[in-house]
Amino acid sequence: MKKQILAAALVLLIFAPVVSAQSLRGSYFFETSLQRSKLNAAFAPQNNFYVSIPLLGSISNDACSNIGLGNFLFPNGNTPYTFMHENVPAETFLGKLPETDPYLRTRTELDLLGGGFRVGQYGFATVAVSTAVESETILPNEFLRFAKTAESGSYPGPKVKANSYGILSLGYSHDLSVLVEGLRIGGRVKLLGGLYAGDLDFCQMTVHLPGDDTAEEPNGHVVLMRTDNLTVSTDGSCYLAGLKWADKKIRPVEGKGFNGFGVAVDFGIEYRLQLDGFINGVIFSASVNNLGTMRYNRNVSLLLTGATASYTGFTGINADYDFKTNFNQVVDDFSRLANVSSNPTESYRPFLTPSYYAGLEVPFFQEMFSAGVLYYKAMGFDNLMVSANVTPMPWLNIGLNGSFLGAANTYGFYAEFIPKKWVGVFCGMDIASLKTNRNHIPIDNCTRSACLGINFVW
Repeated sequence: MKKQILAAALVLLIFAPVVSAQSLRGSYFFETSLQRSKLNAAFAPQNNFYVSIPLLGSISNDACSNIGLGNFLFPNGNTPYTFMHENVPAETFLGKLPETDPYLRTRTELDLLGGGFRVGQYGFATVAVSTAVESETILPNEFLRFAKTAESGSYPGPKVKANSYGILSLGYSHDLSVLVEGLRIGGRVKLLGGLYAGDLDFCQMTVHLPGDDTAEEPNGHVVLMRTDNLTVSTDGSCYLAGLKWADKKIRPVEGKGFNGFGVAVDFGIEYRLQLDGFINGVIFSASVNNLGTMRYNRNVSLLLTGATASYTGFTGINADYDFKTNFNQVVDDFSRLANVSSNPTESYRPFLTPSYYAGLEVPFFQEMFSAGVLYYKAMGFDNLMVSANVTPMPWLNIGLNGSFLGAANTYGFYAEFIPKKWVGVFCGMDIASLKTNRNHIPIDNCTRSACLGINFVW
């Protein structure tokens, strides 16, 4: 396979934009927080009314990965070797790969408009119009083994998924203390409008050593072999919705409107056991978010690939590699390799990635301080967060947290200024490692998240 194809896969995996509302996790244990209902629909702020500043009300992004730049670069003075360098033994490189196939999952959510208001004595309603982008890139370990060792055999190929859509969400939280003291429940309905989506899957790659004249593939077609280097045959498929494959590049489909629709729901519950004394109570909570699917039924194409190409390896992928300059060439080479045939199809149905939360919080010293433990499963991985929180003033929240499961241990902070009226601001960040190269690419692990928002409050 041509050298740029593997380079493109690595670009997607390691250097894809670090872009979910899940980064609000630091706000989970602050009762006055404005946007934490995104994590648990039962939560409601203590303000009577808030309105998000357009485009700035809530901006959040998450990336979860089990690798970093250090998995592919190896020390050699001031100029490290790439994993493909002959001085890097295959066992050394393969030994640094995680047991699970290297992956990068990302999600970005941006509120265009939004707000919340109290309904009667016990209810609180929220409404928001937002956009979201989800992506997943998987580069199988066996594919990387082939890249390094160039051994004959069959290997699973890379997989890339992406989905971008608009959201109209309507939420409601209700205090049921009149029935059960301390109980609150909530739910949210999300109407989804699909913008574009892609699902690329190189199902299988079969590699033959030099000297083979012909070989019969499992699906029955015969591929002529080249004898001057390795030859790779690939079979795969790609769904594109709202996009088209033309002039050797993927481009947005011309036209207006949504290319598909869907629906998703959130559910949440909170129960507070009130206690007297130094410990003011114990708060239990749980939620499930983004249970839903979409159906693209407009501008949908199924691209089928069945191709043969030669592979000679590649060099020069290091911290100084100019990906921007080479990306168009990568796309051109890929289109020639893929031998794509485009077939219109009726529909494509991607599922959203749901998230689950279960929290335990203990407030104390007149609820000025609290300690919390939050289990969550988000973006396809499990984790456990421990949080220390302080509210020194009714209008100020400050928290520190750390997570200890999943692909990487992270540590982070959350801060929020929420006056009774005028302007409220929040921000937060979680990060797995401070080690980066001079281009700010994470070396140890790419897992990180951030959030920011500005709202008018009354």
